[in-house]
Amino acid sequence: MFQQVVISGITVGAIYALIAIGFTIVFSTVRVVNFAHGEFVMVGGLLYAWLTIVQQIPLALAIPLAIAACVVVAWLSYELCLAGMNKDNHIAQVMVTLGLGVTIKGLAQVFIGKDTQFPPSFSSGSPLMLGSMSISQQSIWIVGSLAVLLGLLWAVMQKTRIGKGMRAVAINHYAAVLMGISPKRAAIIAFVFAGLIGGAAGALLSPVASAHYDNGMFLGIKGFAAAILGGLGHPIGALVGGLILGLVESLTAGYLSSAYKDAVSLVLLLAILLFRPQGLLGRALPNKL
Repeated sequence: MFQQVVISGITVGAIYALIAIGFTIVFSTVRVVNFAHGEFVMVGGLLYAWLTIVQQIPLALAIPLAIAACVVVAWLSYELCLAGMNKDNHIAQVMVTLGLGVTIKGLAQVFIGKDTQFPPSFSSGSPLMLGSMSISQQSIWIVGSLAVLLGLLWAVMQKTRIGKGMRAVAINHYAAVLMGISPKRAAIIAFVFAGLIGGAAGALLSPVASAHYDNGMFLGIKGFAAAILGGLGHPIGALVGGLILGLVESLTAGYLSSAYKDAVSLVLLLAILLFRPQGLLGRALPNKL
């Protein structure tokens, strides 16, 4: 029983971690919380379901198409809504992302529909048995994709000029400009990465939890909570926060009641905000005299 609950928690936590990483990439580079990110995840899941169920497109083509569409949505979101704004007006930027999320949700409802979709898993076959534990094929895909995407993200950020430019903009915007680095280009790349990871998270989750146009806000809140828990702006913190949140919810649902899992995760988040507001792995900001 305990082992099965932990497996479920790791699966859910991996999805939360992927969503949290999307928040982290954008916040680190642009210094804005993109509250439309949950809708990127929703679009990935909904498009994957629509392509496979309605259009009868093979899985091997539907998955990259859904993710590519999310990348385009993320790029357009920045280019059309945020690129021309004053970067120091953070409240206005946040309000724009909230409005953007509502817009994406409405467009998904109009063009794809209101029906709940149940797309197929990425691969068929019997669950993997480890002793008394049963691990579904989709859970393996979710956890494996998290590991691969984290590895690719680390390689890009640490080993390429693009990643080094994004890190420079994150550390000091004005110094990066003086060094010839384009903050706008870094911001576009950050949104593209967020769209890619968000679309992948949505497609991975949809066979487990279904796809619906109204899922975005719920998924965004969970991912944002995981990012805050681990330390907003810290990629490893996003991973840790997502896994902790998933495990806490799974253990609560398994040993208390599923009705309490959201309340327990909220209490955990409030405790972190009260006693360690920078998150588990984040750094405290220096006090200004």
